[in-house]
Amino acid sequence: MNDKSTKILTPSVLAGSITTYQAGVMQASAHRAIQKYCDDILSQFGVTKMQWLITGTILDYGNEGVTITVLAKKLSTNLPYLTNTINLLESKNVLERQPLSKTDRTKKVVVSPRFKKQCDLIEKTLRDHLRETIYSDITPEELHVYLKVTGKLAEIEPPEKE
Repeated sequence: MNDKSTKILTPSVLAGSITTYQAGVMQASAHRAIQKYCDDILSQFGVTKMQWLITGTILDYGNEGVTITVLAKKLSTNLPYLTNTINLLESKNVLERQPLSKTDRTKKVVVSPRFKKQCDLIEKTLRDHLRETIYSDITPEELHVYLKVTGKLAEIEPPEKE
């Protein structure tokens, strides 16, 4: 049996010799594996990987917080999904909505002070676990290249729909 899909597992295969669907399957499989590992570790803190990514991004804005509109653009997601997730995280006392200013009705989102105390522990726990498991066979140079390429791909603007 000639299993064409096994060729994508050999490191000597050039990117140009695999099909778009084989590359897509690899990307999706990697995403699912990372998602599962992260969700398993983060469950002890009461958040999922996506909730942690949202919380961490809000944490990057510091005490200034961020509006949901700006956050949606930063995360390349839509407002309904983000609003629902923020509502859920607010109910878990992970996030808080605060007035942007005394005269403005617009709200900003910040990490709650109670949860902020856990964020360093969450980051350290998740980072250490990933290094010990799925990243254990990846060199620092390979990880650097992966993150560099992922960053470039994240900057690509999707085409406008006609």
